[in-house]
Amino acid sequence: MPRFDVALFDLDGTLTDPRVAITSSIKYAMRAVGREAPPADELLWCIGPPIRQNLRKLLATDDTALIERAAQAYLHRYEIHGVSETTKYPGIDAMLARICDSGARIYLATTKWVDIAETILKAFALRDYFTDVFGSRHDGSLADKRELLAHIIQATGIDSARTVMIGDREHDIIGAKTNGIYAIGVTYGYGSREELLTAGADALCASPEEILASN
Repeated sequence: MPRFDVALFDLDGTLTDPRVAITSSIKYAMRAVGREAPPADELLWCIGPPIRQNLRKLLATDDTALIERAAQAYLHRYEIHGVSETTKYPGIDAMLARICDSGARIYLATTKWVDIAETILKAFALRDYFTDVFGSRHDGSLADKRELLAHIIQATGIDSARTVMIGDREHDIIGAKTNGIYAIGVTYGYGSREELLTAGADALCASPEEILASN
């Protein structure tokens, strides 16, 4: 890895493709609270942002009790089927191995709950590449990438000027730039080039291989 000492990686849409897992679980959650769910192809924008934020928009409500009921239904189904309905992007292992070989530390920075993220990394034999895993808490805190990355900096003592964040959605880029971190947007995930550039991405990569050569 180039000039960075630390690489922070998003999970969904960056290391793994959770399309089926997330869209199917959202449809289940909507039905669980008596709402009609949009087709899966109309739910791709939900891959990346925190689940409660997505459900608030989908349900068009600020009723926290309703949102929480839907969120719990989503998490119930996701915990059962999430791993089997998720795939790993080609080239991820080789990329992470090269970064580790360079001496850089790698951390996961996801809005998923830490325990679910750990399960996914272990299922795809990726956990050993990561120094530590950071995610949101069960109470919903640290679900904002700006807050999460600030927490990681404080918890690990990393130098933001020597750190890179890699993710596929605007939340990853905004979180990085808010905390003085170099931001790489990956276009093979679920965010468009326009979304990533508008958010302030310093570089765009179309494949895991390009991440290694981007700086």
